[in-house]
Amino acid sequence: MNDVQQWFDSALGKQVLSTQQAVMDQLLPGYFGYHLLQMSVQNTGLFDCSPIGHKFVLTQDNCQHLEGQSVFVGDGEMLPFEDDSIDVILLHHLLDFHTSPQRLLSEIARISLPMGQLVIIGFNPISSWGLWKPVGAMRDLPPWSGNFIRPGRLMDWLNLLNFKIDRAQYALYGLPFKKKSVTTTPDYSQGLSRNANWPFGAIYIIVARKQVSTMIPIKPKWSQRRAFGQLGVVRPARPAASRVTRIIPPGD
Repeated sequence: MNDVQQWFDSALGKQVLSTQQAVMDQLLPGYFGYHLLQMSVQNTGLFDCSPIGHKFVLTQDNCQHLEGQSVFVGDGEMLPFEDDSIDVILLHHLLDFHTSPQRLLSEIARISLPMGQLVIIGFNPISSWGLWKPVGAMRDLPPWSGNFIRPGRLMDWLNLLNFKIDRAQYALYGLPFKKKSVTTTPDYSQGLSRNANWPFGAIYIIVARKQVSTMIPIKPKWSQRRAFGQLGVVRPARPAASRVTRIIPPGD
């Protein structure tokens, strides 16, 4: 993951981040709740415009650029959070570089609050950037060393996990070269719908909402003597089984 993080610190990587930040600045103010979790391959937070008070990050390495935020350092396959507990989850390119993307999505589905929002940012293989992936030495360099997932395939996975797709936004239609001026970053200030949204942009942003399962209530068989001493409370989180290696409190 370090190579990917270094790429996002490059001039081209920063331009990609600035476009993604512009989209998030338009998108996230419309999502509310108590907790927002960002999971990313790099160390820049993209959630400053979110109205949610408690925002925290899970990353693969140290977070020099996330001062003032709660940071978890570790793996995302076994998260130390309770079931149905996170309102908004921002998954930033982690699926592109994860060895088990479906397993990761299953864990995300577990902790996502019913009717909560999942925002996934990824590289689109059906794009000019995707065409560069099999070219010579490019296949061994980030971000082309990752496993770009087709948006349609990702949407199928989400549907199987009981997510409903709210929207799919695409951006970056040029070749993977640094522009001479950062003023070429798309302006999303007038709303996402004012921009062309052809499905072959280099970047996709998929927003999905976790659906509430339809359950048939079963009437319990009450006994005359109820074992109140055996009733359970809220199940604790799973720190013992999780793969979080370190927690960095705000200000450190």
